[in-house]
Amino acid sequence: YVPTKLVDDPSYYAHFTLSKLTPEGSLSLMNYEEGEVDMGGGATWSSLLKRGTSVDAGHYIMVTGTRWADGGVLARLTSFTVSEGATTTVDLTLREPTDEVAVIGSFDSESTYRPLPSGGPRSILSTTGRSYFVVAILGPGEEPTNHALRDIAALRDKFEAWARPMVLLFPSEQAAAKFSADEFPGLPSTISYGIDADGSIQRQIAEGLKLSNPTQLPIFIIADTFNRVVFVQQGYTIGLGAQIMAVAGKL
Repeated sequence: YVPTKLVDDPSYYAHFTLSKLTPEGSLSLMNYEEGEVDMGGGATWSSLLKRGTSVDAGHYIMVTGTRWADGGVLARLTSFTVSEGATTTVDLTLREPTDEVAVIGSFDSESTYRPLPSGGPRSILSTTGRSYFVVAILGPGEEPTNHALRDIAALRDKFEAWARPMVLLFPSEQAAAKFSADEFPGLPSTISYGIDADGSIQRQIAEGLKLSNPTQLPIFIIADTFNRVVFVQQGYTIGLGAQIMAVAGKL
């Protein structure tokens, strides 16, 4: 397996399965440890196949899949034969989407934050309702964050027509105190603000999406209430608003 930009270590059941052809001509799924792979459990390519695993001689089919944001799967079937006492090497290939939006990670929509201007802990889900939403961790006063917010404000009409909530979070009360929405006229009315007080949301995003620099801000994701992430952008970028709208148009 060669890691792709979406998946560095495919997980069994989620990204690939193996089935053995029975004497009757049907396929029998091979069962391995199942778990929440994003949380460190379950069988993966590296734990199961990287160094090889022993199976009975016979004919097999490997099914691999890359899930799209709409729930569809870009699948690939590979048949191969394992001979008695021999080693068989097979490529595990995940097809990469071109125009479609792929699921690139997970985010727990039940994660909680502290809403502004006041209030107790509240879940992302209770703020956004069902379907897609944007969550961001901002670095107030920092140019990459300022640039991102100006990009979004410039497309206010498009964001409001999309009508999906945006939850913009600050990493601390001190950071929130540095922010003034008046500096960014035209921000969409679909925005809610809050504080990621213990940093758990930022850590979850960084770990779940394997960000190389977990402290670099801002971080923007598009996710849904089935806990699927379909977009991430971190740090300085040109045209963030347009990027988000391009993805939104395919959802």
